Amino acid sequence: MICLVSCVAIIGLGNPGSRYSKTRHNLGFWFLDNLAKSHGITFQSKSKFNSDISKFTHNDRSYMLVKPLTFMNQSGKYLRSLLSNNSCDLDKSILVHDELTLPIGQMKISTGKSAGGHNGVKSIFDTLGNSLCRLRLGIGQKENPDMALSDYVLTTFKQSEGQLLESRSKHFLNALKSILDDGVEQAMNIYNQPIKQ
Repeated sequence: MICLVSCVAIIGLGNPGSRYSKTRHNLGFWFLDNLAKSHGITFQSKSKFNSDISKFTHNDRSYMLVKPLTFMNQSGKYLRSLLSNNSCDLDKSILVHDELTLPIGQMKISTGKSAGGHNGVKSIFDTLGNSLCRLRLGIGQKENPDMALSDYVLTTFKQSEGQLLESRSKHFLNALKSILDDGVEQAMNIYNQPIKQ
């Protein structure tokens, strides 16, 4: 009989509610929705932990998808108790979030870097530490220098940007699969290459 090893959490960052669903700051939620769809699973609300979660098994390991519903700045608030309650290895968690320093459609896998001013990432670091693997999805720099950064990340994608993201979705999912199957270092070597636009 095959025994499953402990659970690994894949955490996507975003803000709850339909008004935020197509904004730049919600790429983590978007990615997890696509991941869940690719596995034919759906999210369930866990009000005790203020999160939506879903689970799947891959290569005899259990994975839990987590969308914190505490709004971005408090993304980590319930995570430690949620992950511990589901026997997840805290230091093996994978975090997916939007990244200002990368163009739209670009992605980078990283570990051990700073939060870079991203309050959602900072909240996660405060809870789980900063050594976890991160899948950073580009949202591009703001075009209007007078726009506040906090306003920019809450803007919606242009139609062409949304189409570009959808065309990159499979590539992003393959990068995650490589992390799960091959390990972080090998996935970084394969996928941390700029894609020609």
